[in-house]
Amino acid sequence: MRAIIDTNIFLAGLLNADGGAAKIICAFRDGKFALVVTKEVFDEYVRVIHLFDNDVPAHKSEELLELVFAKAVKVQPAASQGLCTDDDDEIFLSAALGGHADFIVTKNKKHFPKNATSVKIVNVREFLSAMEKKCGGKLRISR
Repeated sequence: MRAIIDTNIFLAGLLNADGGAAKIICAFRDGKFALVVTKEVFDEYVRVIHLFDNDVPAHKSEELLELVFAKAVKVQPAASQGLCTDDDDEIFLSAALGGHADFIVTKNKKHFPKNATSVKIVNVREFLSAMEKKCGGKLRISR
């Protein structure tokens, strides 16, 4: 299973260690899915996560960024200009298309095209449910 994780999901996971977004970070760390990134996506993670340095302990944000850098599947973006209603989300759709991702996980589903046939636009709950189906039952994630 290949996924693009929107920055808002990673940030939510860093801010709330008990929430569903934190479970996605743990699932990535545990190898439950392949995270797909482009240079633009990684740069966005760094920029936005560091905007919240006062709210997120520095060691947590750096640990996540190092994990992404080390384990993510790095791909070249595909062309997708103008398909998202928010220009800032184009980088995630381009990465998904270029990396043949199965999912884009975001809190802003409405910004992505409704008819994206090659990639499913899902929220945290929907992605966790998809991972459980793939695993054949309850998702076991180490903390």
